[in-house]
Amino acid sequence: MNGHNVLDREQSLQWLEGDERMLNRIKAIFLKNIPNQVRDLEACIERGDTGTTERMAHTIMGSAAMMGASIMSAEARKIEESAIKMDMESAKHHYTTFAAEFEKVMMALQADGGLE
Repeated sequence: MNGHNVLDREQSLQWLEGDERMLNRIKAIFLKNIPNQVRDLEACIERGDTGTTERMAHTIMGSAAMMGASIMSAEARKIEESAIKMDMESAKHHYTTFAAEFEKVMMALQADGGLE
């Protein structure tokens, strides 16, 4: 799957009101911070920490949406919803799909031409 299927640059620019420089800054911050956030999310799910899982999934959902990673964002939302319902088995299930999409997003962002 190429970056165009994983990331929607136009969606990102809509969030950022067309600010290309801001998009590049947000991309750098995303690449720096999101891997740790995803690892922390996985740990929260494994511990069964519903409150922190809910908050972290919500934060990641917004960050992914801002990057134009709509599938990753939607999968994070499913994890958030599962945590709200205190259904951590469902959260674990959704995390598997989320993690696969996260890898695709990271590869697309790191590839030449990711969002630039």
